[in-house]
Amino acid sequence: MRSLFWKLFGAFWLTTLVILAVSIFVSFRIADEQSPYSFADPREIDEQLQAILQLEGIKGLEDHIADAGNFPPGQTVYLIDSSGRDLLGRELPDRVHRRAQRIWSSISEHRRERRESDRYPRRLRQSLLVTADGRMLLAMPGPAPQERFGFLLAGNGRWAVLGLAAAISLLSFWLLSRSLARPVARISDAAARLAGGDMTSRIGKNAYTRDEIGQLAAQFDRMAEELDQQSRTRLEMFRNIAHELRAPLTRLQIATELLERKPASSPQQLKRIRYEIERVEALASQVLALARAEQLPDSEELTSLTEVVKQVIADAGFEAGARNVRVECPDPGTDIMVKGNPDVVSSAIENVVRNAIQHTPSGGEVVVTTSEGAPGTVTVTDGGPGVPARDLDKIFEPFYRIDTNRPGAGIGLAITKRVLQQSGGTLTAVNTPRSGLKITMRFPPSKRTP
Repeated sequence: MRSLFWKLFGAFWLTTLVILAVSIFVSFRIADEQSPYSFADPREIDEQLQAILQLEGIKGLEDHIADAGNFPPGQTVYLIDSSGRDLLGRELPDRVHRRAQRIWSSISEHRRERRESDRYPRRLRQSLLVTADGRMLLAMPGPAPQERFGFLLAGNGRWAVLGLAAAISLLSFWLLSRSLARPVARISDAAARLAGGDMTSRIGKNAYTRDEIGQLAAQFDRMAEELDQQSRTRLEMFRNIAHELRAPLTRLQIATELLERKPASSPQQLKRIRYEIERVEALASQVLALARAEQLPDSEELTSLTEVVKQVIADAGFEAGARNVRVECPDPGTDIMVKGNPDVVSSAIENVVRNAIQHTPSGGEVVVTTSEGAPGTVTVTDGGPGVPARDLDKIFEPFYRIDTNRPGAGIGLAITKRVLQQSGGTLTAVNTPRSGLKITMRFPPSKRTP
């Protein structure tokens, strides 16, 4: 997988290699262009070197040869002995080396053929220097040794290469910064529109690259989608709250007007007023419980799931008895500890059990099981008609009710869902094969012992 690190790393080394390759190419071209193809008159050089040798000796000759300023640019003179080595230890160019070999071969051949009184031919005498100790050196003009990258340290070549390197670096990092800045700019623009209230603001899948910025873009869109969904949910919830409050408030208003017109009916109207006030208070309590379930603090408490289920069934027994509904709970055999506040866990389970009792017809049965094989799992199965498959995911949304004629505001299951989400658990609902609804709550089991 590509990442921002490898993108930056690759850009750096690609730029470095391009600059290096271009510098090598330019250096060889310049070095080749600076190699001279014509040299000074060898006779003039020979006369000058003979004079220096006679006046200053071999040391003066070495100093003169070592000073590049004594020769035209790119040229020098090599002093080559019979073994083919330069007096200053320099590497001989191929042309100079081959020519020196031919001349020394001619000198050796002449030595074998000449008599003691014979002298070397004039063409050989001009190139030969004889030191005080009798050693013979062959003076040959040729191209000066060229350090391939020496031109980078001085002259116009240095500035040319530095300028070229700067241009390549500028182009490379401009392309890199553009590839990084464009998605960042899109994220910034989408964030500004989202902050301005445009909940439909998205970056788009074409920005989902495999580096960190692409992952950030994908996470941003997921966040925006979640915020949009939450905004729509809250708006719908506010509408539902207003709708739920409108009916009892209207009845309160009617009862108050009747009480004013007919004081004789005050007992009946006061009873209605108290009933409607209780409904409004119950609705307010449920909405407050839902709001608290949205932001439950992390709790390190340990709760006995078995004890909580027993207490919930005992409390729900009064309502179940009034509706002629049986509540069964097989003994799990072992105690199961889960992480969470006992009141919060109890509220989540109680909402599901009460919902099951309300949807089970008279004479029916509600079964509550605590699974020993899957610690932290509580299953509630009612004997009602079940839920249409398209509505299975909607029953956990606030104020969603399939049968609006039934009492309640449709908040209980929403509270259970929020509790399980906040604690890291899960909540699912499926229809049973015969009839009825099976809701499974999975609380995160505790890893500590009480």
